[in-house]
Amino acid sequence: MDAQTRELFESSLLSLAKERVREGRLSDATASGTAKNPFCGDEITVDLELSEGLLTSLGYEAKACSLCVASAELLSQWVEGGATGADLEKMAQSVKLALQGEAAPDGFDALASVAPFRARHKCVTLPFDAALKAVKDGEP
Repeated sequence: MDAQTRELFESSLLSLAKERVREGRLSDATASGTAKNPFCGDEITVDLELSEGLLTSLGYEAKACSLCVASAELLSQWVEGGATGADLEKMAQSVKLALQGEAAPDGFDALASVAPFRARHKCVTLPFDAALKAVKDGEP
């Protein structure tokens, strides 16, 4: 394992993935979305609580790698601050740009370490894909 790969897997992302503080389905979810990565087998279901156009809570269940789980943890932390579906779309785009080498959005700095590993980008964006599906499905 080269030094760059070792750094990725010893990063703060792994701490987030190990802790899985926010993992768990929401019993009062108003919308859910599932996303799969056919290349690696990752699968994640995201539950959202939507109230008056705001995402107020996010839960998830992941059968996925550490990078996907860490990304879901960061996303769930961010949602707790209150966000709209448009905010979520913007954040998903910002994370994709960070994986291409641009500055990471506030609170998502740890994801920048994945940028050199193009094959792992989908692992990071999968929770966002599932959350965006949930928002779309939850719209009246």
